Amino acid sequence: MFPISPFAAAMILGGLIAFWLLLSILFRRVVSTNVVHIIQRGRATSPYGTGLAAGNVYYAWPRWLPRIGVNIIVLPVSNFDLTLVDYEAYDLDRVPFVVHVTSFFRIADTTLAAQRVANVEALNEQLMQIVQGAVRKVLASDKIDAIMLERSKFGTAFTNEVAEQL
Repeated sequence: MFPISPFAAAMILGGLIAFWLLLSILFRRVVSTNVVHIIQRGRATSPYGTGLAAGNVYYAWPRWLPRIGVNIIVLPVSNFDLTLVDYEAYDLDRVPFVVHVTSFFRIADTTLAAQRVANVEALNEQLMQIVQGAVRKVLASDKIDAIMLERSKFGTAFTNEVAEQL
């Protein structure tokens, strides 16, 4: 065994500390104000973001590291929209027409949403299917003349239909 001088031992220890600090800096994440990061570490799940109990800073260690590795789901907390462009719908008499619908959403419980979807793309896909179903159901309940004249009534009916499914 080779004897290690105190200077060499101090250099090795200093190098290890510097390496650990560099890794900590590289994997440190600060969550912006308009999103929540749902962090799963082992069996525990915690939301990180502005105003949350866990705070808005965490370390995103790679998930393959045992015990400290994390899985991250990023969800928006601000309002976001989904738009149906040139969507074909039918009125009560099965008269076809094309609509352009924009719907706005906000996630009220991000932890619950993270349990039900894998990522934002899956969330958007599920919401799009709900919106399409609501558009078909609401617009098929009346004639095209009434739909064109009473848009606010149908906007409220659309909101109620979507809210029931969410």
